[in-house]
Amino acid sequence: MKQYASSEQTRESLLNAAGELAAEMGFANVSTRAIASRAKENIGSIHYHFGGKEQLFETVIERVIERGKSNSIEQAVAPYRNELNTPEGQSAALRAIVRREISILFDPGQPEWHCRAIYQLMQYKCPLQEKLQNELLDPMVETISDVLKHISPWLTREETMLISFLMTSPIVSHADYMPFCLEQLDMERYSDDYLQTMENFIVRQTELLLGLKSTS
Repeated sequence: MKQYASSEQTRESLLNAAGELAAEMGFANVSTRAIASRAKENIGSIHYHFGGKEQLFETVIERVIERGKSNSIEQAVAPYRNELNTPEGQSAALRAIVRREISILFDPGQPEWHCRAIYQLMQYKCPLQEKLQNELLDPMVETISDVLKHISPWLTREETMLISFLMTSPIVSHADYMPFCLEQLDMERYSDDYLQTMENFIVRQTELLLGLKSTS
């Protein structure tokens, strides 16, 4: 019988396997057997290290939340808070938001499943979705909306949400459909130049929507 060593390596293998499979198939469609097989571990190791599949999935989401909080939208915007009454500060804050989203989704040092796991989890109501929304997504939306309202106080809630989605959706789509996008671009990974161009386009589009003169 395999001995269950409480090693960080085993925990990480199981966590990444669960994250990858949930990103590919959806949380509800992933079995403990599939997780163990992907991680090349015994099924019993899931219970030994996490207490069960649900607790493992909770750890997966906590990892995503932890990463998001360590480099939050609010932290990105903070250096420009005192300048939001100027066009330069407003444009800088918009760029900081876009740059943060690009950097966190396309960091080669982090697992690619983080973004897709969020997408899968948001497809159905469950306690894990509520945890993700309350701790990560709601604060992100609130910060972006606050910046937009500083720039254009007359915007409605619906309009700030729409602009927020217009800012972030191209980035998220590039992450969700990465294999297809890279094939079309004939790239192995998005180049720094491509990501910089994406940032510039999104920022300029948002400036135009808000009636800002580009300061780039």
